[in-house]
Amino acid sequence: MRRPLWLAAGAALGAGGTLWTRRRLERLSKRVRPGAVAGDLAAAVDRTTKGAADRVRSALDAGRDGARRREDDLWRDIAARERPAPGATRNHLPH
Repeated sequence: MRRPLWLAAGAALGAGGTLWTRRRLERLSKRVRPGAVAGDLAAAVDRTTKGAADRVRSALDAGRDGARRREDDLWRDIAARERPAPGATRNHLPH
């Protein structure tokens, strides 16, 4: 009884493995056709280009924001230096 059981189990596994492998190879062969490979490659390049463009755009935005903040800080420093200190008087020239 053991041998026929193992023989049937082996045959079922072998047939199932063969069918699975065949289906897998058919799917793979559809993806490997020249048109499909070119389409996949074009899609990958498109995704990479869009991703790079987004990264460059966000880096430029961050740089602009940083430059604006720095410029505001500098203008504040200039304005603070031009204001007289509390209690100090300015010498005005006669008109």
